[in-house]
Amino acid sequence: MRNIRNEGCKPANKVKSKRTGATSWALKITPVTFCLSLASSIFSQAVTTYTDLTVSIMLLLFMMLVSVVFDGIGVSVTSCDKGEVKKLLQYDAKRAKIAMGLISNAEKVNSVCADVIGDICGVLSGACGAVLAAGLVREWGAGGNVLPTLTSAVVAAITVGGKAFMKGIAVKNADKYVVMTAKALSYIYKPKNKNKKEIRK
Repeated sequence: MRNIRNEGCKPANKVKSKRTGATSWALKITPVTFCLSLASSIFSQAVTTYTDLTVSIMLLLFMMLVSVVFDGIGVSVTSCDKGEVKKLLQYDAKRAKIAMGLISNAEKVNSVCADVIGDICGVLSGACGAVLAAGLVREWGAGGNVLPTLTSAVVAAITVGGKAFMKGIAVKNADKYVVMTAKALSYIYKPKNKNKKEIRK
């Protein structure tokens, strides 16, 4: 009877630990997101004030690309096959550690990529879109009421369409997407040295 009771307690403990971890993560990510969003808003005001039309267009395209790519990362880490990723990186211990870290923290990675970075890119894209609309109004001398709305709609449509397209690719090629992400991160991030057994598990 004792063994049965003990076994029955394990799922409850796991659920409680997951809830505690989720709460802790929410408490951490909320102020971080606030600070990053505030900084991006200040930066966006600088963009609308001091940048010209060409720079705004380039920055807008870059922000849209970043948003689409990171959204794909968030999808891939939650839908990849851990075993297949290990096979693809079996001869690369450094990148295998990074990939396993991404997969082990899939919910957090997805939250950062889709929510935090997506929110920042959205703020900056909106600011660049406003500059673009204002520039077009100055060039054409008309459309002051229509162009800002039309520009925002086009930016939103392209961003959402790009994300939908990238999500399809990320789901079908999730393992390779995670591997590419790990390879990219390996140039700027060095994982802590731990037992090599963790990679082989």
